[in-house]
Amino acid sequence: MKFHPRLTMIAALLASGCAAVSPGAIQRLDEARAAYRSAAADPAVQKNAQAELQSAAGALEDAERAVAEGGPSELVEHNAYLAEQRAQIAQRTAGTRSAEAAVAAAGEERRRLQLEAREREAATAREGLRKAEEAKREAESRTAMLEAERLEKQKEGTAAAGLSAEVKRLETELADLRAKETSRGWVLTLKNELLFDTGGSTLKPGAQRALDNLAQFMQKHAERSIAIEGFTDSTGSKDVNQQLSEKRAWAVKAALVARGISSTRIDARGYGPSFPVAGNDTPAGRQLNRRVEIVIDPS
Repeated sequence: MKFHPRLTMIAALLASGCAAVSPGAIQRLDEARAAYRSAAADPAVQKNAQAELQSAAGALEDAERAVAEGGPSELVEHNAYLAEQRAQIAQRTAGTRSAEAAVAAAGEERRRLQLEAREREAATAREGLRKAEEAKREAESRTAMLEAERLEKQKEGTAAAGLSAEVKRLETELADLRAKETSRGWVLTLKNELLFDTGGSTLKPGAQRALDNLAQFMQKHAERSIAIEGFTDSTGSKDVNQQLSEKRAWAVKAALVARGISSTRIDARGYGPSFPVAGNDTPAGRQLNRRVEIVIDPS
């Protein structure tokens, strides 16, 4: 197995950069490396998900470079998280495409079997009705088995469509929620003004309806996990903003746990003023940057 050449080069610089990065970020980076190695070693990924694997490699490069250059731990952890998610997406994509190829092959096999059945019927008609009927029943049985396999694959696609419909319903019911499908999965964005008072981390009474809806969604999709990510604008010190974003993410997690959602399904973290979605030089931009994002695991 060959690693991306730029990853190898960046890894050689880690000895000088690791000291500036937190142990948590280094652990996240190790997990991302392991996920990438696993995906790169998967023959199905090599065959069916090269683009997705390259995307994971790019994110891992960014994380390795941030470590080598002594960048902020948040940036290292974020890029490592992206690399790990994209490596997992590459493996899931490879599995999906392999399944699609199997469904197509099953369709060809079904058509071949149907043709064989007709040929057998014509051949056995000359030998007697009994043999013809036996051949027909055998062909029908095999066709039914292939059809059952096709329907099972179709069912998996229907589950993904159902998730999209539920997310759209949430967006429709909650005026302050915006949903977007990304490579990380569905991302639901809630304005901090809906959830918290300025500078505070205690949930406002007006946030209860949004949290009730989110909890109901997670109960309906018990197989899904989420990541809660808190963000602030750049006003004030970076350390205070980091702590505030973490407290807000954990407050949302605690509210969902109180509504019966298992804590093991929820990952909460804060990024402070990192990763703004707008400029911080205007009130409108700062308002957009003060947000909580709910990332729904696509698996």
